[in-house]
Amino acid sequence: MTGERARGAVLYATAGLVVAGGGVWWFLSAPPERGNAQINEWRAAVERELPDTRSQADAATAVLGAGADQSFEASVETGEYRVSLICRGGPETVVRVSLSQYGRDSGLGLQCSDQRPPNTFKVGLGDVVRLNVVVSDDGPVVFRYSVERVFD
Repeated sequence: MTGERARGAVLYATAGLVVAGGGVWWFLSAPPERGNAQINEWRAAVERELPDTRSQADAATAVLGAGADQSFEASVETGEYRVSLICRGGPETVVRVSLSQYGRDSGLGLQCSDQRPPNTFKVGLGDVVRLNVVVSDDGPVVFRYSVERVFD
């Protein structure tokens, strides 16, 4: 019986070492993350440069990781709208934004690393506005959009 207990103890000790070693490896091999302070700074910047207004039909702010592919959708009345987009991120970060419902168009490329003002354009919409946002592999980024009805 003592031989079986010794083998069991060795087996459990070995399993414990493998689990502990795997945990250490997992923590040490994780890519460095940008601190929450940097994300909070980027969020404050995009919300300051593209603030909420009473006349907007929809707006949202999102933190998107590297390589993210995110869709935003909102119901709107048929008409002409002003869409404003802004993003902030580290060096070389880019997002591509498209309005395509079916398939993928090349979209509009936005540099997130510079202190650029919001990109704004007009578009005719009916029922729904869909924004497909794809982040480059250099993320994360903070992305914000606003949709406002244009009355001429």
